Amino acid sequence: MFIPVNYVDKGNYYEIMLENENGKSTSVKIVKQWVEKTMKNLDINFWESVDLWLSDKDIVFNEEQDKLNKQAKSNNVKVVVKSNEKTEKKKVVRERKPNPVKENIIKELAKSLENLNASDINIENIGKIITFKLDNREFKLDLTEKRVKKV
Repeated sequence: MFIPVNYVDKGNYYEIMLENENGKSTSVKIVKQWVEKTMKNLDINFWESVDLWLSDKDIVFNEEQDKLNKQAKSNNVKVVVKSNEKTEKKKVVRERKPNPVKENIIKELAKSLENLNASDINIENIGKIITFKLDNREFKLDLTEKRVKKV
């Protein structure tokens, strides 16, 4: 983990120099617009904004957080987040556009099935599904329309 030491303004970004406790140094680039927007929106100074960015990226060394993490690991603590409230999602039933061509095909097929001596002819979904029995066997016709290929 590293601690910010210095920065250089490179135009569109800041180059932040970081050092760890062993004296090893590195640098990261932070978009200038992000830093300025964070300073304005959260009413914080430059270094607090940089610390926030570094914390979000898990780069900054935080002694208190490190101590708590070690304590939690030694106690075999596992973090589980659950909501107390059950949220029920509303089911959206999409209303299908009427398709007179498909409806007409289904009606004509139903009439043709009567001529074949089919029994229990049932139009389950106008413009889509017909079920029927023929010779003591059950059948289901599902009519689908292919989409026009885009050029």
